[in-house]
Amino acid sequence: MSQIVVDKSTCLKDGACVEVCPSMVLDFDEQGFPQETAEGNCVLCGHCVAVCPTHSLTHTGLPDEPLLPAPKRLPSPALIDGFLNSRRSVRVFKDRPVTRQTLEALLDVARRAPTATNSQKLHWIVVADKEKVHILAAETMNFLRISGVNPALLERWEKSWKDGYDFILRGAPAVVVVCAPEEYEWAKQDGAIALTFLELAAEARGLGVCWAGFLTRVAAHHAPLRQALSVPEGYAVSGALMLGYGKYIYRRIPPRKPLSVQWL
Repeated sequence: MSQIVVDKSTCLKDGACVEVCPSMVLDFDEQGFPQETAEGNCVLCGHCVAVCPTHSLTHTGLPDEPLLPAPKRLPSPALIDGFLNSRRSVRVFKDRPVTRQTLEALLDVARRAPTATNSQKLHWIVVADKEKVHILAAETMNFLRISGVNPALLERWEKSWKDGYDFILRGAPAVVVVCAPEEYEWAKQDGAIALTFLELAAEARGLGVCWAGFLTRVAAHHAPLRQALSVPEGYAVSGALMLGYGKYIYRRIPPRKPLSVQWL
């Protein structure tokens, strides 16, 4: 049964929906209206619905939630470039919690990030309590002690930890972790893209963000940390962010290494 319903009274028969379909499951019927091919393998991306200028196409296989209107105007390149270039990894946070409402808004942006074949296999874990964040950092530290790292490096880490400095999660008010099924081959890529969406949405709301590398790497090897995170059975951590309101404002953009590029 076709998932595509076309309002023929308003359809322009412009072929846009057919042309943008990434799975090529749309074709034209004898009258020139779009139709789903019998052998098609729709990935439920919604491109066909999103591109229709007259809202003449309905896709019954999409999740049952309202379609959001696309913005009519986008920020200028100068504004976007300045926003992206001024982004910093924030590691010093104010003692101010991040509200559940704000975190839900960030996750709503992140869930719309592209995934391989629109699989949408990601699962999110949010820790919005500083004490629980500290428990995660402490469990990460427990693994570092037995991981066989360079003794001099471990000694430095131990001193920082004993001095009360959390170099792992920086005393962040919140941590967001993204997981995916263990067998999913695009887990790291999908997770990184989604976390980047979340990071930029957080920056736009005045939050500071830093990628939680220690937590991400240790979670792959340390069952007690996965248990502390309540990672679902059969899932693995793809990445994590620490976030909160930054204590300081960065006023200039530091230089970077020259661009390394090869044009073919």
